[in-house]
Amino acid sequence: MHVEIDNHSGESLVAEIGVLAEFRLRYFREFPYLYVGTEQGEREHLAEYIANPTTRLLVARDRNAGDRVVGVAIGTMLSTETEIFRQIGESLPSHKIVPERFYYFGEMIFDPEYRHRGIGKRMLEMLKNAGRKQGANRFCFLAVAREYNDVRRPADHIDSELIFRKFGFVKTDVSVTFEWPTIQPDGRVERTSNRLDLWIDTLETGVSSR
Repeated sequence: MHVEIDNHSGESLVAEIGVLAEFRLRYFREFPYLYVGTEQGEREHLAEYIANPTTRLLVARDRNAGDRVVGVAIGTMLSTETEIFRQIGESLPSHKIVPERFYYFGEMIFDPEYRHRGIGKRMLEMLKNAGRKQGANRFCFLAVAREYNDVRRPADHIDSELIFRKFGFVKTDVSVTFEWPTIQPDGRVERTSNRLDLWIDTLETGVSSR
C-alpha cells in the first residue's frame, strides 16, 4: 500500500470533487448517517463547496492499486457556513467560538479496507494546515447523533466518539438539525430531521461540553 493524498482548490477541486459525491452516496448509507442520496442532491451539495473559495478537498489514492481512491475529506472556514450560522450563530459567542478563527471539517470518508491505517490522521493534519493558511487556529466539525439503543446500530459498530476524543475534540452542547432521506428502523426511506452535535478542539478552556 502506497497512499498519497492530494490537496485541491480552485480548478483542480472542480475536477476532483465528484469523488466526494461517489463516496457520500456509497458510504453514508452506513450507520450513523443512514443517508440515501440522489445524484441531483449531490450536485446541489457540491455546488456550495465549489462556490466557496475557502474549500479545500483532499483525495487519497493508493498508487499501488491503480490509483484507487481510498479516502476523501473536505473543509471550509466556519465563517462561510451560512446554514450552520442560521441555526446556531447566536450561541457561538457563549462558547468562545470565533467563526473567523475556526476551520470546519465537512466530511471525512474512507474505503472500509483502508480505515484504521493512519490515513485519517494524515488527512486531518492536512486539513488543519489548510485552515491555518487561511487564518484559522481552531477546528470543528458536526457529527450525527444517534441513541446507543438505536436498532439500526450494527453490532460491530465502533463508537466514533472514542475516535473524536482520541484526536483531541470535545462535544459541545450545541447542535443543528439537517433533513435528508434516512433509512428507518423498518427499512423504509423517509426524509427526516437528523441531529448533529458540534465538536471542537480542546485547546480552549471553559467550553460547555457533554
